[in-house]
Amino acid sequence: MSDPLIAWQRLRAGNERLGLPVVGHRGVPMEERPVAAVFRCADSGLASETVFGQNAGALAEVSTWGHMVDSGVIASLEYAVQTLEVPLIVVLGHQDCGAMRTALRAWNDADMPTGAARTMVEQAMGSIVRRGSCADSVETVTCAHVVETGLGLLERSPVIARLVDAGRCGIVCATTGAVDNRLRAYATVGSVGEVPDSLLECV
Repeated sequence: MSDPLIAWQRLRAGNERLGLPVVGHRGVPMEERPVAAVFRCADSGLASETVFGQNAGALAEVSTWGHMVDSGVIASLEYAVQTLEVPLIVVLGHQDCGAMRTALRAWNDADMPTGAARTMVEQAMGSIVRRGSCADSVETVTCAHVVETGLGLLERSPVIARLVDAGRCGIVCATTGAVDNRLRAYATVGSVGEVPDSLLECV
């Protein structure tokens, strides 16, 4: 298993090359394990490999609308970190997110959607409360939700929590910019941040 910080540095370097031509692009051989798992919002317009400048197959991707977490998401991420021995989970949000716009409207106007979308909105509103966010824009709601989603993985999954405690897995909570898709990390969990031996680092 690779080091969580090394995996994050590779993804950051790939994101910095975003928009540059990829030299020698090819599929990743089946025997090579993914470098990271990305839990992304299904509302995003870019594939994770594009955001992080990685070859196809280099990332284990899990996607739901507004980062709605259920048992399927947890099972998929546990498979990535335990069976595939992926050392890093990135909870990746994006600017101008339609799901977070729906959550903000529910927060401000008590306009709750019907159907399964209500569960996502309830989770996002819970993130606003737990982070103490002012919820004055889609961006602030997005930031609060990606951080709380990342922290919530530790509470929902003893498997992920155990690997993070052992230093074998880390979690990064980040978003991409609306114009240039550059990364901004808001929190790291485990051996990923700039502060040595810091379990949780908010940026």
